[in-house]
Amino acid sequence: MGTSRKLTERQIADSKGALDSRVEELQSQGVTAEKLKRDPIWRKLNAKNRQLNGRLRRVTEIEVQNANLITMKAEHAAKKAAEKAAKPEKKAAAPAAGKPAKDKAAKPAKSKVKSDKPEKK
Repeated sequence: MGTSRKLTERQIADSKGALDSRVEELQSQGVTAEKLKRDPIWRKLNAKNRQLNGRLRRVTEIEVQNANLITMKAEHAAKKAAEKAAKPEKKAAAPAAGKPAKDKAAKPAKSKVKSDKPEKK
């Protein structure tokens, strides 16, 4: 089971807060923007933030795909219902005009009598 949009957005907010606090801490120490990228803690927090943003994009793609699937299923069901309504019902009682009706009960059943011949092995 994947993560929900709500959970992922909360995780992104927490990640951004941690990243921002690390940036403020480094800037108060006098670290420039170029040297900021060398800080291992900042890189770890930034990587986590990028992972969460990618996960949110995938959640969005899945939500769009599910919405499309639901509409396609509804259209397909409506199409089937329309075809069924437009299709004339077959009359089971009346046989075709040119063919006589077959009576299955009139045919004798085949007997399954074993022959006297021995079976070949």
